[in-house]
Amino acid sequence: MKKPSVLKSILLMVFMGINTMAFSQTTGSYDTTVTFLGASRAMSFYVPPTYDSTLKYRLIVGLHGLGDNSSNYRNALVSGLGWAASIPNTIFICPEAATVNSDYYYPAGNEAIIQSAIDLAMQKYHIDTNNVVLQGFSLGGRAALRYGLDNYAKFKGLLLNTPAIQGVKNAINGLPAYSFNYANGVHIPIYITHGMNDIIYKAPLDSAYEQLIINNSKVRYYEFPGLGHTIPPIASIVNFIPFFDTPATHGYDLDVVKPIITQRSCVTSVPASCLIRNTGSSTIHSANLQYTVAGVPLNYVWTGSLTSFQHAVVSLPTLTAPVGNDTLDVKVTMLDTTVADTITFNNEKKVPFQVKTTGVALPLTEGFEGVFPPVDWIQYLAGDAYSPWAADSTTFKTGIASMGTFNTILIFDNSGRKEDIASPLLDLTSIANPYLTFDVAYNYHHYAPPVTTIDTIFADTLEVLISTDCGATYTSLYKKGGTQLATFASPILNPTSIAADFIVPADSNWRTEGIDLSAYSTDNKAIVKFSYISALGGSINIDNVKFRGNPVKTEQLQLLHAGNVFPNPANDHVLVTAGNSVLDHIAIVDMTGKTVMLVNCEQGRTEMQVNIASLIEGVYILLAYTDHGIEHSRMVISR
Repeated sequence: MKKPSVLKSILLMVFMGINTMAFSQTTGSYDTTVTFLGASRAMSFYVPPTYDSTLKYRLIVGLHGLGDNSSNYRNALVSGLGWAASIPNTIFICPEAATVNSDYYYPAGNEAIIQSAIDLAMQKYHIDTNNVVLQGFSLGGRAALRYGLDNYAKFKGLLLNTPAIQGVKNAINGLPAYSFNYANGVHIPIYITHGMNDIIYKAPLDSAYEQLIINNSKVRYYEFPGLGHTIPPIASIVNFIPFFDTPATHGYDLDVVKPIITQRSCVTSVPASCLIRNTGSSTIHSANLQYTVAGVPLNYVWTGSLTSFQHAVVSLPTLTAPVGNDTLDVKVTMLDTTVADTITFNNEKKVPFQVKTTGVALPLTEGFEGVFPPVDWIQYLAGDAYSPWAADSTTFKTGIASMGTFNTILIFDNSGRKEDIASPLLDLTSIANPYLTFDVAYNYHHYAPPVTTIDTIFADTLEVLISTDCGATYTSLYKKGGTQLATFASPILNPTSIAADFIVPADSNWRTEGIDLSAYSTDNKAIVKFSYISALGGSINIDNVKFRGNPVKTEQLQLLHAGNVFPNPANDHVLVTAGNSVLDHIAIVDMTGKTVMLVNCEQGRTEMQVNIASLIEGVYILLAYTDHGIEHSRMVISR
């Protein structure tokens, strides 16, 4: 009768789908299959030709990326990238994902193929059970991070070559169906590489790295200039082997991770802090931090206790910063009073910030024609590289550019995340009846058969908010999305490429929106923020943001001069002329005093045709704002 332990091992191998027949100890590169979840699954091996069964070998389990397979990936690692020659005494096994277009976690339960690969390798070869490395590239790297954190006791370390974390939302565990147990990073060394030309994955990786740091993980993160979405040369990363043996740098090493400061302050006394961590083997009890503002170096001594890979957020003395744009520069100069930190590549970090104490006088116009963000505007980034507001020189109402952004189901799930850009500090007391206008062009996405089985709409939202406490809190002034925001008659139907996600607006696809700011006319330090909220579908452009005087009320009209409108009575269009004056914008007001239409005029125009087809029949006042003042006309719409 078999011993219970032997029977248990046999049953386990049958359950995991591994054939229990004896294997010959094949060397070199070869492929085999196992039965896994009732189906045949490929396993691709590389075994050194000099394999000696009396010796123990390192095992690297490699997880391939999207569109690849186990055989190609094994060949790329051991031959194309030279890992077999550079990493001696190592056996490689690459299990195949359920399909070439699947993550290892899809369908549910398929991640167990990783354990099957380990079991198979250990059954066939003499593996050092204390020296199993889980490696992955792209989506395979993301799966390796998740699986390795959940099963850290199985591995010597995690080698992640550009793990394709699907956006910042995924990195900060905003996708519950695919989360990372960052707290387990204290138990296992993690070595991450990323090519700096691989822009789309930088923000997700930076965010995941910070999550690992604040969980005191044993993590190293290396970025490679000039490298795209690929694995670095083995000569550049082979130091992962000694790192897995001894993660901490010998002796003293403090990592200045990042300074922390508000992007904009409305007073010159500015609080600041800094995230640090100990990446050395010696416990740190004090750190001399030099922080520089306006070119003046100051010193602060932090005291406490940081063991290897522990982090701390150090509160710096409140800064006294001059008005204008500045940089907070923090670096470590000395540890434990007398010890110099000789590992210098991580000793210093910088971050920009702004101090403004006086609001800009109105009127103020921004057409996004120059640098972006414009001078004294502040951009608050949600993280992902493709979604922030940016200058758009291909789409504009007037001039040569506007600002635009978009969201799509074709990249990452960033639903609910906001891309914000805030105006300069505004003095709303500087003009009577302050008013905001802007031109907008927007459309949303609609998926319908045959692309999808059911109709689905993805529609982002634009919100405009105001703050009177330097951005600490905001009040919503305007919020539109979907059909309410759209300036096109029909949505973007079934976009299946990034190029198809964008709008190409004609002049008629722009609409001027107006927001009354008179309720804040006593505030001399107001901030207006444009917030674009993702629902995974939409393309938007904004042009000609203008802070100026409000269109006058009907009881004031007798003080103004008459303008010219033709024809009058009008039907669907009117031509507004201003004589020798230059038009800025046109407002149409109904007889209750409500502004029912706003139109920004192209620069230098002395006449403008206005489409009034959306207005009902009746009597209106048309106000033409020009460089010589405001002209008005009584306009009748009759059809």
